[in-house]
This record gives sequence, C-alpha cells and structure tokens, in this order.
Amino acid sequence: MNSPSSKSAPTGILYVVATPLGNLQDISQRAIEVLKQVDLVAAEDTRRSRQLLSHFGIRAQMESYHDDSGVAKIQRIVAQLVAGKRVALLSDSGTPAVSDPGAELVRHALDRGVKVVPIPGPSAVTTAFSAAGISASGFLFAGYPPRKASEKRQFLEQIAAHSCPVVLYEAPHRVADTLQLLARICPQRQIVLARELTKLYEEIRRGPVAEIAQAISGEEPRGEFTLVLNPASQPALSRQVSEENIQEAVAAMLEAGLSHRDAARIIELLTELSRNEAYQSVQRLDTPETDLPGTTEASD
Repeated sequence: MNSPSSKSAPTGILYVVATPLGNLQDISQRAIEVLKQVDLVAAEDTRRSRQLLSHFGIRAQMESYHDDSGVAKIQRIVAQLVAGKRVALLSDSGTPAVSDPGAELVRHALDRGVKVVPIPGPSAVTTAFSAAGISASGFLFAGYPPRKASEKRQFLEQIAAHSCPVVLYEAPHRVADTLQLLARICPQRQIVLARELTKLYEEIRRGPVAEIAQAISGEEPRGEFTLVLNPASQPALSRQVSEENIQEAVAAMLEAGLSHRDAARIIELLTELSRNEAYQSVQRLDTPETDLPGTTEASD
C-alpha cells in the first residue's frame, strides 16, 4: 500500500480521496490510512466529513472547500502544499472533481508542481451503471443538465441521440422536470433511475422514460438521483439537420396544403427524427415551445 510521503519532502501531496456514498463500510483501507496522516482535510462540507472521520477515530485539521470557494482559498491551500503539507480533498460523497468541487484546486496544484495522488473508491456513476443491466463497452457521463429550460432541452436531445448509454446526475427538486422533458424526446426509451445509492432507502427503478416520469411526478423526490439512459437504437442522423432547415421545410409543406400529421410524417422519414419529435417540430411553427403539451398524438 502506498503511504503519504514524509513531512521533509520539498513539496506536499494533494490526495483526491473518494468517500462513501452512504454506507460507511464502503471506504477503502487506503483512504483511512491517508486521512489519518494528512496535515489538512479540505472538505466540501466540514460537518459531514467530520462525522465520517469521527466514525473511524480520525482527528484531522479541517477546512472548507466548495463550489463557492474563491481563488484566494485555493491559493492558500496550494501554498500549504508547496510548503510541504499533505492535503486530502473530500467531497460530500463519492469521488471529488466528478461533478463535485475539486477540479480547480487540482489544476492549481498541478500548475505549481504539486504531486496529485488519487485514492479511488465509491462513485455514483459506476455504482448506478453496474446495476443498470446494460451490455456496453462504455458509456457517456454527462454530469448535471443545465438549469435553463432551453439549454436543458437541447442537452437532453443531444444525449438521447447517443449510440452509447448515458449517465447523468440530477437534484431532487429538478428530477421530475428533467424526466418530463426526456419523456417528450424518447418516451419509450429504457432508463434506470437510482436514488440514495448504498443508503438505507436505496431505490433503483427501471422502465420506459414516460413511465418513470409519470411515477415521479406524483411523488416528492428526495435524495440525489443518478439516471442511466439506454442508448439510441441507431445514430440520430437528424441531428445533422439544423432546426432552421426543418422549420423551413415544414413551412413549405403547410403552405402547400399538407396537414400537420402528413408534414410530420415526411419530416420523420427524411430526417429520422422520432415520430414524436417530428410532430413537435411541426407544432413549433404555431405554438411557442413553452406551450407544447406533454404528450402528442404520436409516440416514439
């Protein structure tokens, strides 16, 4: 087992330490040994990290480091590393710098010639994917969707077009809206919804996006969510066609007297958009995007 360098080293070491998602027994023995010997723990939430350390009888100097920590805080921590201190970076749970605070601190440490040592362990990404039952040689990790409605829709359309599985995170107060948007794009696509992984109330649901979205809409979601979306059955060639071009084609067909349904069918055949996506493209000419109904006459 690798152990922290002695304090006489000319520069310190930044340890990026993965911690349990919920079940404290998931922490590695190596992580425990590192946390016992470092000079400082930079933690996203000092109260939560102190509970973890106390459980294993670890006493360590602790300082907060989170999304709102400014450059001055980073510089102070890096100065300690340059002076020979050993620092452990912790997020609330899982692996730091993976859709969690840490990447900026790691980058600044590397820029100053500080050695960065990862201490691997729990990750919600791999934990959820391992229970998804999807046979694939790889997957795309997309992090958190954007918060702005228009950007989120574009983001979800892009991940739904991927020919490999996609793993993403979502907060409890936004997960219902995200699933509703995704249900408009690929309602019959299989999805895994994992909540409170490794904790007492761990829950893993599997089913079509529309079905899961409907179930969640009637609940009060709690805990952090990890979603695993099955890959598209074929590459979405329609993504190579701009929305502007599609709208021009739709306008021309409607002007020529075609019904909305017939125009949507032609768009579906020519672009390989799903039936639902094609129908919504036709509707968008006369209906603002925010007014689109959750369901249409067509389904994927």
